[in-house]
Amino acid sequence: MNATTTTGLWASLDARVTAARARLRTATVGRPGWSGRAWRVGAWIAYRDWMFTRTLAVWAGKHPLPVLLGVLLAVGWWGTLTLAEVPGDRTTGPVLLLLVFLSPGLFLGLWAAITPGRYKRVMHARAMGDAWPKVAESCGLSARRPDGTITISRLRHVRHAPGAVVLRIETFAGQTPDTLHRAAPAITTAFRAHGYETTAVKPGVLDLALFTTYRIAPATARMPEPERANPDSLPVGRTRAGQIANLVVRGRHTLVVGATGAGKGSALWSVVGNLAPAVHDGTARLWGLDLKGGVELEMGRALFGHVAYSSEDAIPVLRALLRVIDQRKESMRGRSRLHVPTPGDPLHMLVVDELADLMAYSEFEIRREADRLMSKILTQGRALGVVVLACVQNPRQEAVGQRNLYPQKVALRLDSDIETDMVLGPQARLAPAHEISQDEPGTAYIVGEDGAASMARFDYWPDDVIRAVALRYAAPSDHTAPAPRSGQDAVNAWADAAAARRGAVNENEPVKPDNEDAPAPRQRKPRAPRKPRTPRAPRPAAPAASTEEA
Repeated sequence: MNATTTTGLWASLDARVTAARARLRTATVGRPGWSGRAWRVGAWIAYRDWMFTRTLAVWAGKHPLPVLLGVLLAVGWWGTLTLAEVPGDRTTGPVLLLLVFLSPGLFLGLWAAITPGRYKRVMHARAMGDAWPKVAESCGLSARRPDGTITISRLRHVRHAPGAVVLRIETFAGQTPDTLHRAAPAITTAFRAHGYETTAVKPGVLDLALFTTYRIAPATARMPEPERANPDSLPVGRTRAGQIANLVVRGRHTLVVGATGAGKGSALWSVVGNLAPAVHDGTARLWGLDLKGGVELEMGRALFGHVAYSSEDAIPVLRALLRVIDQRKESMRGRSRLHVPTPGDPLHMLVVDELADLMAYSEFEIRREADRLMSKILTQGRALGVVVLACVQNPRQEAVGQRNLYPQKVALRLDSDIETDMVLGPQARLAPAHEISQDEPGTAYIVGEDGAASMARFDYWPDDVIRAVALRYAAPSDHTAPAPRSGQDAVNAWADAAAARRGAVNENEPVKPDNEDAPAPRQRKPRAPRKPRTPRAPRPAAPAASTEEA
């Protein structure tokens, strides 16, 4: 029997067991009314009894000597009283004596029955602490001193978080935090965890989170809440611990990289969709470049003030956004070093889908101009309230030559460890994006400016949700845009009403539809035809050697 057949049998058996459990739950504790309540009370009591009995039995198996001694003394006491025919109670004393010897196990059993969850966490932490010396030595976190003693990294404590077990590890003299980072994968394997994250607590102290869940459950996006549209902490999905994953938008350019089918659309709309309430009230303004011909952004066109669906049309939009930066320089000079969004002075976000089509696959003149404009936006716009969210599949230098200008990176599933290293650099060991499963689209590692990596899964945004969000939180009419295409849907109906005011890119400056700001091409003089080369003169023949006669 081959491995494929065995895997199929196990999968079939697991499916049958899961279905049987579901049917049993529906027929017992899941029943409505008083019968269901009775089943739940009975299950609660049975589970506590099981925890008490199991804990006492485990303790007795680990400590047979006090159990055996207590039983012998209790039986001997009872036998002595029985043979001597001593009048009175002959069982209370032996039973109390046996309870004294079993008191540690009884205490643990009562603890497990009253608070089973806490008991399991504490016992698990104690077991990991007992195993730590061997694990640390085998994972390279030890050193042998000249006197022969072995020093290991200290495990300060173990605590449980939702979906993870967190180890706080401290370095010893002569050890660096990089050693702990390099040993993290080996520690994860030693404790049979599904993944890890490292967080620096203070110099020489590291928190290593070992995840107890293999994957992050998918979630479908809903209508965003206006009070949570905060560009400093924008909710975009869920973490491995089941908590809300937040992304910082203001003051950070973000690069989203992922292979085909990795879920770049989920990452894009998780940011744009949750920022929609801020767009509607005027504190944020969206600019879009969809180099796939508008397939992605047209679904939520009402949220964007300025869009371009081809590389030729992208250049005027980039120039208009650069004019916003130039105006912000004058208004913020000497007043503030970091822009604060307000309804009259919004945060501008440029959303680019398929960045490589603009930066690598366009005509030479367009690539050169786009590279110049994007370089200025990326280097000057961050503090001025102009940020970029760029999505790309190919992370290589020719496609994303400016990737070092993006301080925040989102690495979805990548094809190889080489691509992970291209995107994340030194943080690649903390965020192995090439190990993300193909069955988990939207799962990514988010690496911030501080280099800390965290895994999250972006919410899935269906087309109907995107349309509903665009209708509910359409951009104000002064966020004008080029004329919409013919045959537009109801999502873009607001653009017709704003057509009369179309023309203002910024507060008072119109968009120039053609290349008015483009520098005039340099006129090259035609090269004069090369003169024919003068034929080289033949080399003179060597004189013949003369023979002298004696």
